[in-house]
Amino acid sequence: MSVSGTAGLAEPAGVSALRIEPVTSARGRQAFVDLPYDAYRSLETWRAPLRFERKAQLEPKSNPGLALLDHQLFVAWRGDTPVGRIAALVNHAHLERHDPACGHFGFLDTLEPDTDLVKALIEAAARWLSARGMTRMAGPFNFSVNEECGLLVEGFDTPPMIMMGHGRPDYASTLEALGFEKSMDMHAYICRLGEIYDRFPMTERLVRFAQRDEGISIRPISHARFKEEVALVLDIFNDAWSDNWGFVPFGDAQIRHMASELRPLLREDSVWIASVDNTPMAFTLVVPNINEVVDGLDGRLLPFGWVQLLKGLKLKGPASARIPLAGVRKGHHKTRRGLAAFAAASDAAIAAQHARGVRDIELSWVLEDNEDLIGLTRLQNCERYKTYRIYERRLEGL
Repeated sequence: MSVSGTAGLAEPAGVSALRIEPVTSARGRQAFVDLPYDAYRSLETWRAPLRFERKAQLEPKSNPGLALLDHQLFVAWRGDTPVGRIAALVNHAHLERHDPACGHFGFLDTLEPDTDLVKALIEAAARWLSARGMTRMAGPFNFSVNEECGLLVEGFDTPPMIMMGHGRPDYASTLEALGFEKSMDMHAYICRLGEIYDRFPMTERLVRFAQRDEGISIRPISHARFKEEVALVLDIFNDAWSDNWGFVPFGDAQIRHMASELRPLLREDSVWIASVDNTPMAFTLVVPNINEVVDGLDGRLLPFGWVQLLKGLKLKGPASARIPLAGVRKGHHKTRRGLAAFAAASDAAIAAQHARGVRDIELSWVLEDNEDLIGLTRLQNCERYKTYRIYERRLEGL
């Protein structure tokens, strides 16, 4: 096997040599985008994300989060066939808040299980990171903790929700064989609502407490002030999550971008804000699971996929949804009023989705050490059904 910039073993006769190339052309970028579709199309539980959204994620003008990091995309080729991909990332916001010497990798996908190929991709990313002063690497991050992150290690038997990753079980064992160890697990919980929406006893007590407290109020967001409302929600989120593992705040450009991205998906009753003594203190945001709606389109809206998307979102609506963002300001963590306000906002958001036909709601992701949030999942009798893992290892020896 020959890899760009490295020496290796010869391939068997008739097999094209493997080469890892940095993405520097439109052809390479298209191969990078397309590879997961070719790799996972035959998996029954994979759901193809929309290709235009995947392309936009790689463009700085479409993804302002890229301004916070240096990155290099790589594609592995055998002859003219792309067989794998990876990205190497130096996230400056992460370095400043957490670890000045830990680079990241992401977008690790191969056409089929291949230990040598994964090793070659990891080595390419490691060399790039080492040249920039990094001594460790962690991942996957696509591109950051505020986007898709973590390698699926449990829960392959069910499809992923919107903005959540998927893949094959072989990646975990391959990374572990290369010396990677768990840095953090992030769980996804599923709440089965049933045909009749009925609060669980603890939720009922908290909601009634909030209703009796004249200083606690809840409201849906206003679409007339949508950008300002999204900015408020993310301000609460930045405060609520600021002490959590791996946290990187949303910047102003990212907030504006997220407002633009979310607007077509959200109704006013998709986001609820709770205030304590007239101060916005907690929120819950629910997004429809469009993965359910676009299944079978192979990520393409043309020529007729847009009709399926429109019918699925506007006429019937998906039966599943996801809560990707929620939180309570730090000043009200572990307080009864804060918990009651959050419970009331969450209950209103979930009840509104149930009224629209949603029966399954995913809460994701939840850090394995976030005992408060894990406790809240029990209030709704949610089941932990998927685990995503961040791996880490030293670059020395790769």
